[in-house]
Amino acid sequence: DRFRREGVSNLSHDLRSPLTATAACLETLQGRWRGDAARAEELGLVEVALRNTRNAARLVQSLGDLARLDEPSFELRRAPVDAGELLDDIALRFADRAERQGVGLGVDHAPGDEPPFAALNIELFERAVANLLDNALKFCPPGANVTLSARVEGDWLRIGVADSGPGIAAADLPHLFDRFYQARHSVAPATGEGGKGLGLAIVKRIAELHGGMVQVDSRPGEGTRVQITLPRDLPEVRREAG
Repeated sequence: DRFRREGVSNLSHDLRSPLTATAACLETLQGRWRGDAARAEELGLVEVALRNTRNAARLVQSLGDLARLDEPSFELRRAPVDAGELLDDIALRFADRAERQGVGLGVDHAPGDEPPFAALNIELFERAVANLLDNALKFCPPGANVTLSARVEGDWLRIGVADSGPGIAAADLPHLFDRFYQARHSVAPATGEGGKGLGLAIVKRIAELHGGMVQVDSRPGEGTRVQITLPRDLPEVRREAG
């Protein structure tokens, strides 16, 4: 298992540079030929190649990230943060994309609720929620809505990503967080880490590292709700804060 992790990590590292260089060359050609009617056919091929190169680069990055997160020596560093504010930041990052797709995107801040403070690794928490939001937007048609939420229930923080999209078949639900499993093939093409079955696997691993879990509730035609449940505080965090 250690050999596998090291091999994947080294391969991911070695592939990033040539993929980055390839994307840069394609972007240069795209810039030169844009607006040139005589190069319209070549430009179309360049755009396809660039899209696939970027997807490959994201996949390679995700493979390396999973290998790093699987390392027994990986240390999860947490800090007390307001999860609601983090959700606002993530929603802002995706706002333009949602608007272009005609999908409503918002954060549900229930009045009177206890502020959703928790001890989190901010970078990984944002990665997990962004992966879920990216996945929801891939499958939501125009006119659908995606809502983020953060609620405190005792010692637990519950993060929700709910959409009014097409839902997920019952046969796919038990396998959604399996690595390289691809659900909803007929709804959208495989793109980036999500389309290759790594985006949700990363979400699951991040939740596990925090001592939490992920659950999905979905039915075809009735939308999907994914909930990440995380402990709000841990003894080692309290000791570090003290």
